Amino acid sequence: MKSFIIFAGIMGFFALIFIASLAFPHQYRIEKSVIINKPLSSTFNYLNQIQNWKDWSPWNNSLDSSMVSFYSQIKMGEGATQYFNGGLVGNGRFRIIESIPEQKLRYDLSINEGQMHSEAIFYFASVAGSTQLFWVDSGDVGYNPLFRFMLPGKVTSTEESFEQGLKAINLAAESKL
Repeated sequence: MKSFIIFAGIMGFFALIFIASLAFPHQYRIEKSVIINKPLSSTFNYLNQIQNWKDWSPWNNSLDSSMVSFYSQIKMGEGATQYFNGGLVGNGRFRIIESIPEQKLRYDLSINEGQMHSEAIFYFASVAGSTQLFWVDSGDVGYNPLFRFMLPGKVTSTEESFEQGLKAINLAAESKL
């Protein structure tokens, strides 16, 4: 009887954790933007070249000084890939999976053989001879209680990374184009 009470207590605890996690959101959407004082075509072409990503990505050598990158034979547009390996960031890749000229770039980030996976999109809009660049990430973490509890922290961290990355894109694009 004593072991049943212990078992019931443990199961009750996990049920309580699961029920509490239902109060947390399971979907998220992060959207940040910046105005780049360069024409839309120049800004799009700059971001469409995967080798330029090392200049602005918040997940580059400034995050992990041991990080080494190499690139696929495709350097621009769909299929262009940056592979990386570092002591802090692990093994991974950025791959452009959709490139619609002067409208949208969608990329896939995979780290440690897919243990961490994310897709995000850059949208481009022309604004009085400049470019408004939107960086968007959205998703659903499902019913996993751990992911639901961690989601607010992930959103805050990603928002900070997007803001840092957009500032770096703006500086790099305006100085190099």
